[in-house]
Amino acid sequence: MASVVNVCSVNVLGNPGKFDDPFKLEITFECYEPLADDLDWELVYVGSGESNAYDQILDSILVGPVVEGRHKFIFEVFCFWSM
Repeated sequence: MASVVNVCSVNVLGNPGKFDDPFKLEITFECYEPLADDLDWELVYVGSGESNAYDQILDSILVGPVVEGRHKFIFEVFCFWSM
């Protein structure tokens, strides 16, 4: 079965930025049919390409309800060291 969600683009906003600026990602995706559940998005720091044991989830959000069509949102993640 083909995927019902297609990520069209992810644009990094505010780049370059200061060390303590939040990460801002503009995410555009298409949905080919209405979804029964929300979409769960995570921003993950990959600590090592060799193993996911070093990955860190910096933040996650739920987006929904998602209907058929093209969607865009800004995923803004504040740095934990600047809070």
